[in-house]
Amino acid sequence: MIKLPILLDIYQRGEGPLKRVERISLPETGDYAIGRLPENQIVLDAPEVSKHHAWLLVREDGIAIADRGSTNRTFIGDAEIDRSAWDGALPVRIAQFEIHLVAQTAAGAVKSSGTQAQATRALSGSAGTSAQPSAPRGQSIEVALNAPGAPDEIRFPRNIFSESIVSADALKAGPYFAGECTYLSVGAGLGSFVWADHLRIFGVPKKDIRAIGDDVIPYANYQRLCRNSQIPPHERLRSNSISTPDNIWGFPGYASRETWRDLKEFRFSGLKHIFQVFGEASLAQSFTPRSGDVFRSIDSEAKRIGWREMYVSGRVLGIRKTNDERYAVAYRISEEQARGGVRERVMIGKYLHIATGYPATRFTGDLQAFKARFPEEARVFNAYENHEAVYRTIEQNPRAATVVVRGRGIVASRIIQRLYEARRKNRSITIVHQMRTPVGRNEGHRYKRAQRYVYNHIENQAFNWPKACWGGEILREVERATPEERAKIYEAIGGTTTADRRDWRNIIQIGIGGGWYRPVFGDFETLELVKTDQGPKIEMRLRARGNESAAEVVADFVIDCTGLIGDIMHSPCLRDLAETYNLPRNPSVSGDKTGGIGVTPDYEISALRNGTGRAYAAGQITLGGPQPAVDSFLGLQYAALRSADHLAVLGAPNISLFGPLRSFSQWIKWCTNLAP
Repeated sequence: MIKLPILLDIYQRGEGPLKRVERISLPETGDYAIGRLPENQIVLDAPEVSKHHAWLLVREDGIAIADRGSTNRTFIGDAEIDRSAWDGALPVRIAQFEIHLVAQTAAGAVKSSGTQAQATRALSGSAGTSAQPSAPRGQSIEVALNAPGAPDEIRFPRNIFSESIVSADALKAGPYFAGECTYLSVGAGLGSFVWADHLRIFGVPKKDIRAIGDDVIPYANYQRLCRNSQIPPHERLRSNSISTPDNIWGFPGYASRETWRDLKEFRFSGLKHIFQVFGEASLAQSFTPRSGDVFRSIDSEAKRIGWREMYVSGRVLGIRKTNDERYAVAYRISEEQARGGVRERVMIGKYLHIATGYPATRFTGDLQAFKARFPEEARVFNAYENHEAVYRTIEQNPRAATVVVRGRGIVASRIIQRLYEARRKNRSITIVHQMRTPVGRNEGHRYKRAQRYVYNHIENQAFNWPKACWGGEILREVERATPEERAKIYEAIGGTTTADRRDWRNIIQIGIGGGWYRPVFGDFETLELVKTDQGPKIEMRLRARGNESAAEVVADFVIDCTGLIGDIMHSPCLRDLAETYNLPRNPSVSGDKTGGIGVTPDYEISALRNGTGRAYAAGQITLGGPQPAVDSFLGLQYAALRSADHLAVLGAPNISLFGPLRSFSQWIKWCTNLAP
């Protein structure tokens, strides 16, 4: 049972830390609208907030949050939600705003980590508001979310997807029907783009292909992650030279293109890129392309294949089989696109492709709890969120600063490199590198006769991780293995870690020698905000290991580089799909609690087979499947090639078997920038 009134603190992030802008009181149970327009009971005035963004549902048995098909979505903590109960442990995040539930003692005294309220507003349907009618007292949250009188924004697509197999005729006759196609991809990111690229080159006209997603630029989300993890356009990606998502043949690759560009400008040093490709990783460190070069090449290929004509803007909410051996995808478009019309849409396709990427960013529990307790202190960040304020602060302020970097993967190496660059402006920056366990020089993962090289407790692995997983003996072995055997193979090989980059190794050597880089091991058992003469800092106590004493660190900032969440259950749409059709899951891989969706070597989700209809998947959501590096550029291309070949064997419309002559003619078209 909840205690009324409910008090909410609204915080907003600007250039610096979160600042509380308002305290709101919810006096009774009911449905409270959140959005940009003044007619909402909870107004968040920013362009990134939709006009009607979300519902906050207050009932006597608890509180729930329901997204209303917003453009920039609604989150509880770092988890995107469609509808979810809310206990206040983590804040509700909408654009640059955070909504915190203010705790109350039994005596009614308010507990809040914020400053004095700047405004208090009772939401009881007074003049100037258009309050929604309060729901009957005692009505449960689940009833409120699914009641016949509930707003359609909350109920869609449950009102049309109540069964595992839905009527195609009923959908086509209903108000939501938006069209049908032969090949339908969900995600519209790099995975969808690569699949559409293969289909076009295999002979499918663009009118038969549709890809539904949030952004017409297929690499938009990947670019954002790169930018936040300090890989701007001029920096090199952590992907090897044979990964060319704009070119299914892989030649000319990025190394060849960069060399040719240098030679045209009489820069003969560019020949080193070719040497890197042929000499990696024994004679030279791996070549990796600049992110800006990759994005520009994808733009060119997108224009060549007609990507914009295949793209459909929308947020996918649900997927169902239809009774005519096809698949229905429910999605919601933005208010601006709807222009006052129906925002909820359904599209039907014969062959389904799912490539939604990582469902969420990962934040370890202790850091998330710290952020919730001290929302105004912008001192803890995930490496994949915008944390440019950290570098700006420590570069502009010449006094001593300590930054804790958590994790030992590729992203951690890049963050350490960025902090090393910041030391050029502030020589008083100290890096504390937290890793869970130490790794000795001879303790790297061993698989058969191969063993990983370890430097500074970090297992090095070339960017091609390893080449045999692309077309050699490891690939053949894992394809033949059972899911359980496959998981053991992956565990023995180990996950992708930091490549053996000479510049990264030099930074560590210089840092240890200069005393400004220090590795520590274990988990921090306490994180407290303390006041010092230099301002607020984070006091961290490291849990003792064995007979060692507990280490203590006082830091200015913490950057968590432990990665992204690959568990499909963090995606409301994928969770609903998996539960509805009882999709098989791969065994866990490399510390993840669960693996991805089970697929065949052709990347078909056999559990979703619908008569002659077929469903395929690609990317991180197939983690632990028949190909190791599923979330890399080349992994997406491999999955697209296998599924396109499979469709050709099945005799799918307009898709041809890809022989040498057709392949060569299509490559010539690529070289001359002619449409497939």
